[in-house]
Amino acid sequence: MTPGGGSRGRTLLASIRLAVLQFLADPQWLVPSMIAPVVFGLVSYELFRGSGPNFALYAILGAGMMSMWGQTLYGSGWATGQDRELGTLEPTLSAPTPYLWVVLGRVVWNTVSGLIGGAIVYVVVLASYGHPLSVPNPLGFLAMFIFVIVTLASVGIVFAAWYVYTRYAGFVQNVGEFAFYVGTGCMFPVILLPFWTNPISLAFPPTWAVDALRYVSVPGYVGFGWGLWGDLAGAVATTAVYLAVAGTVFHRVEKHVLETGNLSEW
Repeated sequence: MTPGGGSRGRTLLASIRLAVLQFLADPQWLVPSMIAPVVFGLVSYELFRGSGPNFALYAILGAGMMSMWGQTLYGSGWATGQDRELGTLEPTLSAPTPYLWVVLGRVVWNTVSGLIGGAIVYVVVLASYGHPLSVPNPLGFLAMFIFVIVTLASVGIVFAAWYVYTRYAGFVQNVGEFAFYVGTGCMFPVILLPFWTNPISLAFPPTWAVDALRYVSVPGYVGFGWGLWGDLAGAVATTAVYLAVAGTVFHRVEKHVLETGNLSEW
C-alpha cells in the first residue's frame, strides 16, 4: 500500500470510530434510525394483516429502507455540519488526506447504523407475523442489500458535499425526509406514484436499487418495465455519477480553503 493509501485508510477508520463514539454519546439518533422505522413497520403490517407473506416482506423491506435512508440523510447533513459548527471544517479540509475520506467514514457508519435499525425492524415485524419468511434467493438478496447500502452512501456523500454550501442543512433534512421516503419507493413501489414523478425518483440511485431488491426478494414482483437488470444498470450508472459529483465538489471546496484559508463567505 502506498503512503497516501495508508493515510487515507487510517483516516477512514478513524472517522468511522469517531462517528460510532458520537452516535453512542448522543442517543437522539436512535429515533430516526431505529425507533421510528419500527413504528412505521408495525403500523403498515397491522393495517394489512393477513395479506400474505409478500406483504410482510414489503413491510420489512420498506421500514428497513426507511431506517437506512433516515440515518443517511440526517447523518450526512451533520457530517459537515458538525465541522462547521465546531470550527474544525477549515483545518480538516487543509489536512493532507482529502476531506472526502473523513466524510466517507461518517457516511459509512450512518448507513451501517441504519442497517442495524433495519435488522431490528425485521425481528419485530417477523415476531408479529408469527411465521418464518423465506427468500427465494438468499445470497442474491444479501448481495442486493449490500448494493442498496452503497447507493445510499453515494447519496449521503453528495448531501454532505452540498451541505458545505448551506447553513440550512437541518431545514433541508426535515423537509426532505418523508419526501425521499416516498420518492425513492421505500414504503411502496414508485410505479404507484403519478407518472410525472418517475423522472424525479429515478434521479436517485436508491430508487433503482430498492426496485431491484424487490425483484430478488418478493416472488412475482413487477416493478419498472425494464426489469431487474435494467434496475442494476441504472443503479450503477447513477451511483457513479453521484460519487463523481461529490468528488468534484469536495475537490473544489478543498482548493478554495487552501487558497483563502476559510469558508466564511459560504
